[in-house]
Amino acid sequence: MRNFVSLFIASTALAGFASACSVDTPGVEEIDSSTSGQAACANPEGTNAMIAALAVAIGQELGRWKVGTDFKIVRGTYNQEHLQLTPTGLAQCSANRVPGCPNVKALLFFQDARYDQYIRFPGNVKLSSWSYAARLTAGYKEQLTCEQRAVNNPRDPNSCPAEEHKLTLQGVSPGPCDVNFTFKARSPSGANLKYPQLLKNKLLWAGKYNEYIAFKSTPDTVTIDPTWDLNHGASSSGGSCVNSYQKYDRNKNWTGVCCSCNGRSGKFLPPVTANVYKCSAG
Repeated sequence: MRNFVSLFIASTALAGFASACSVDTPGVEEIDSSTSGQAACANPEGTNAMIAALAVAIGQELGRWKVGTDFKIVRGTYNQEHLQLTPTGLAQCSANRVPGCPNVKALLFFQDARYDQYIRFPGNVKLSSWSYAARLTAGYKEQLTCEQRAVNNPRDPNSCPAEEHKLTLQGVSPGPCDVNFTFKARSPSGANLKYPQLLKNKLLWAGKYNEYIAFKSTPDTVTIDPTWDLNHGASSSGGSCVNSYQKYDRNKNWTGVCCSCNGRSGKFLPPVTANVYKCSAG
């Protein structure tokens, strides 16, 4: 993650990243995401945005980025390697008061090649399930390799040092790619971390050049910038229809609710996996 660009600015309201479809989150000013160009953040085959959304879901539901312990590689559809939660990861969600890891599971589901091109992003970018699964498993292996190196110097760029940590979502704000999610980062005991900036070493699996990560730290927070509608916490914007390509919500059934994309109206379809509703429009 050494090459991530620090793009988060907490003290000003940035214009949200371009999206034909956007929503509003409780406790945050409504974000107008129609004022910026989409070319600022690369999203090859939808994988950058999807992986960043998964990183946020892990931070929210497991309260830590520890993929070597909390995930494993399994064989999925068409015998392709997939990333899957371990029993330790599932237990961590329960310990963090989010039993079952629903957002993480919902996002991992779309590694299934039977749903290739199902998830959509601005610019009519469709998620390649094949590439998504391949990037997750390759990133996981890279993370494990780096973490297995001896850590004699906590600032050694050739190792992956990072303190044990506890993440708690602090808030969201407009971001350069889409929406910044900022986490309070402390030790499991509640003490301040000595090197919060080194938590970027726990996100190697998400891609060294993934602009949607845009890791940024302060003495007690870390921020990343995933796509908006695929993480829990969003509610509909005003008006008769929700502007969204798809929407994750574990608390409400959105099936049949009016939605709009690219100037067209439709309805949210029944979910193919729990809690993810796709708009029929666009």
